[in-house]
Amino acid sequence: MSAAPARVTRATAPRVSWRPRLEVVPSPAPARSVVPFIVLCVGILAAALLGVLLLNTQMAATAYEIHDKQIALNRLDEGEASLRAQVEEAGSPAALQTRATELGMVPAEDIRFVLLSEGSILGAEAEG
Repeated sequence: MSAAPARVTRATAPRVSWRPRLEVVPSPAPARSVVPFIVLCVGILAAALLGVLLLNTQMAATAYEIHDKQIALNRLDEGEASLRAQVEEAGSPAALQTRATELGMVPAEDIRFVLLSEGSILGAEAEG
């Protein structure tokens, strides 16, 4: 044997480790599909394009309607101008004289005026 003293074996305490304990980790959830997002984006884009198309079509139809109404208004303005010219022509002194002659009227030889406030007739021949 040897002359070295015998070592006393003690119960060793578990060592505290700086590393965490290993555990089973569940696998990550599978990544979501991007298909619904793409379908949503395409749907929004299609709806926007359809809205613009319908708006443009409605604006074009309204423009044609305005154009047609403007043409009708111009025709009515021309008709009104024509009627005004006819009224002015028919109301002219020469036209009135011609129409009166056609109806058998004759020009007055002696013109007189009645004054209601004085009860007299102006332009009457002096009676003697």
